[in-house]
Amino acid sequence: MAAVLLAGFTTITMSPAAVAAPEHCASDAWESITSTIPEARLTDSMRQQIRKGPDVGGSWDLSSTDGFVIWMMAPRLGGPSLLPKDVADGALPLAKYGFATRYSNTPVGPYNEITGMLSYARLRNPGMFAHSPFMVVDSPETAKNGRNNWGFPKSLADFVGTPRIGETLTAGGDGWSVSVSSKPLLFDIHMSLPEFLGYIQMPEQISFEQPSPACGIKKMRSLRLGGLSGSVQVALITVKTEGSDELRALLPSGVYPGGYITFDHLGFDKPGMN
Repeated sequence: MAAVLLAGFTTITMSPAAVAAPEHCASDAWESITSTIPEARLTDSMRQQIRKGPDVGGSWDLSSTDGFVIWMMAPRLGGPSLLPKDVADGALPLAKYGFATRYSNTPVGPYNEITGMLSYARLRNPGMFAHSPFMVVDSPETAKNGRNNWGFPKSLADFVGTPRIGETLTAGGDGWSVSVSSKPLLFDIHMSLPEFLGYIQMPEQISFEQPSPACGIKKMRSLRLGGLSGSVQVALITVKTEGSDELRALLPSGVYPGGYITFDHLGFDKPGMN
């Protein structure tokens, strides 16, 4: 994700590890994380399911053989901010992004995910930043660890379908749904990156910002791309969203430019915090 959003602003480091969290957070920090999107807030039933999951810290390696669909949307210029108050001050909206995927291999097993993300800039303490207020999955284990490790407000949803090119993946819950379909436009391009690339490290002025009331603002600025292999295909993405005003503002129904990606060996490190 971050590589797509922040391309052109990265530096390469040969270090075997990226920025680690300088302080320890309790393993129940996930419970305090909330969102501006009602559908991303935990219900009591979700809490009961998530609480049973194991704690998996450290680096995560991900693969997506079924595909990772990404699309870009115009920024929201009017109405209440979709950013939490912890990061909203002085934020100038740049764009919105959506993602739909099935991770085929992760430390907690395979799972589906649909995400909405905001990118923005600041003139005071200049920089480019990203925040995800909506990330739904069908795995209590990744919901717990995504919240604890990165501050993502992962909540649970029911999924049907597949993100594979030409098909549809739908996530839904009580009174809401998001469906994502893709149509290929061009041939796919295969790529493979050498192991020696190690981590791609962004400067401090470029990062994800995910507030965690128990831990501060978690900032992810690195991806491990060494050894990454995959393919990329340009596509048109059709989105159909039903739900709250906030959800429909974040992921509005429409047709958008985007792409379809498959990959192996994408690595995320546990982020630093403010």
